Amino acid sequence: MRNLLLSLDETAQPVEVFFRDDDAGWEDERLLELIARFAEHGLPLDLAVIPAALDDRLAALLLDRHAGLHQHGYAHTNHQVEGRRCEFGDARGFAAQRADIAAGQERLRALLGERVDPFFTPPWNRCTRDTGEALVELGFTLLSREHRAEPLGLLPELSVHLDVARLMPDELDLRFAAHVRAGGPVGVMFHHGVMEAEDMTRASELLGVLARHDRVVPRRMADLSG
Repeated sequence: MRNLLLSLDETAQPVEVFFRDDDAGWEDERLLELIARFAEHGLPLDLAVIPAALDDRLAALLLDRHAGLHQHGYAHTNHQVEGRRCEFGDARGFAAQRADIAAGQERLRALLGERVDPFFTPPWNRCTRDTGEALVELGFTLLSREHRAEPLGLLPELSVHLDVARLMPDELDLRFAAHVRAGGPVGVMFHHGVMEAEDMTRASELLGVLARHDRVVPRRMADLSG
């Protein structure tokens, strides 16, 4: 993380950083391992929870942790006939999308209660304007996608910039440094389900760097939703 450290040392202003882990409901043991890594370093973590994949056991475990919790689609199912995978893409219109979002919202509220933030992360970070309109109608206050997605202009958006599980260490270092230089907030995305032991170790090393540096201001998504 040489380039990241150099950028942090040289930045004139503190940099806000938030952390989002997708696909809670799958690979529970890996999820709990990642949550533990964040706890070790005293850093906040927001979990994008798949409503249809959440069971009573995991819900109880999540309620006992200090992570932020919000909705990640409904079942993380691809409905596109062609093109890139998407649960809330143009293959389905407003009514079908709204029905799934509402069902997921109801399930998360039933299992997680007031701990659920009114935020929405679409699976694969993709959705349509119909999705945004449904979110507004259902009372969601924040949409989180990948930073290259064109804003819908319907509700506040909070983008992630880096996918720790998919970037090689050198590329992660360079990209993270570039986003620090551009100013925050910087969104760091995890996918615990594909993280092997060595990935967890590298993630923990990154978290240690960020936790120790006085120019990093760790934030929850709720802190940045206003």
